[in-house]
Amino acid sequence: MYIGKISRWLIALCLLTGLSLPTLAQSQDEVTLIAKLAFEQIAQREAEAAAKVEAEHQARLEEQSRLKTVYQSYLGSARRTAQTLIADKRRKATQGQVDSLRSQARVIIDEVQDATKQRIPQELDPVFEKLEKLIAVTPDELLKANAQLGKMRQQLGRGNDLGWVDQAAILYALAPTKQEAEIVANNVKYREDLSADESTAIDEANRRRMILGLNPLAIDMKLVACSRDHSNDMIKHNFFAHNSPVEGKTTPWDRAKNFGTSASGENIAAGYRDGMAVTIGWWRSPGHLKNMMGKGHKRIAVGQEQKHYTQMFGR
Repeated sequence: MYIGKISRWLIALCLLTGLSLPTLAQSQDEVTLIAKLAFEQIAQREAEAAAKVEAEHQARLEEQSRLKTVYQSYLGSARRTAQTLIADKRRKATQGQVDSLRSQARVIIDEVQDATKQRIPQELDPVFEKLEKLIAVTPDELLKANAQLGKMRQQLGRGNDLGWVDQAAILYALAPTKQEAEIVANNVKYREDLSADESTAIDEANRRRMILGLNPLAIDMKLVACSRDHSNDMIKHNFFAHNSPVEGKTTPWDRAKNFGTSASGENIAAGYRDGMAVTIGWWRSPGHLKNMMGKGHKRIAVGQEQKHYTQMFGR
């Protein structure tokens, strides 16, 4: 009876492991021997599987390390190139030209109202474009000026986004002081905690601010969480407004306090395809523009939920 039970179990074990069993063992010694061989084969297969998983894990770590090294090298090279290009542009442009254009832009931003919002594309955009050409640099200009960047892009391979690296390098080079450059550098650290669209919207807002001579804003992750929560609430509760029907979240100030921070302004939007589009949408709207280019802000956040966006500011 005992041998019969073990034999049936052994047949199943051998079928599972692929071990041949030409003649069913008739003694316990034979059963024990074959079982030992079967378990050894199982252990060997498990060891081989574990070794394969470990090898794949190690390969991923090595690839991540390689990418990180190339990213860091790319960022450093792009930043130095951007600084050189921007410094060269600033030498060619007089401070009077820059100040005059910034003053014109500021007047338009301060004066424009919903009834006269056509002034933004008709008057503000041309002024801003002139400033861009005078003191800013584009990713294409970086690649044209530094062939090594193109080689590093090939090392990174397809599918690796470098747009944000170019933008970070340009923002750093645009910063006029060490303190403001540190804000830009610190913002890069939060990229992994933001969606691509959230990061793009923050970077573009800061780029436009610095071109206009305003301070870059530091990312506040508590405000980011608050912004995401409001975007989610607008979808969940089917409303679109700064004042929320959710208890305890009525105003932006209430919501910020709930997340352990404070707010000095808020923009909302829905239906935009990505972070760049929503930023341009806010730029083209007088009230949102004044908020985004406000002089008193020190901190910024963008919270995305599907195609709903909440942008918050803090002092």
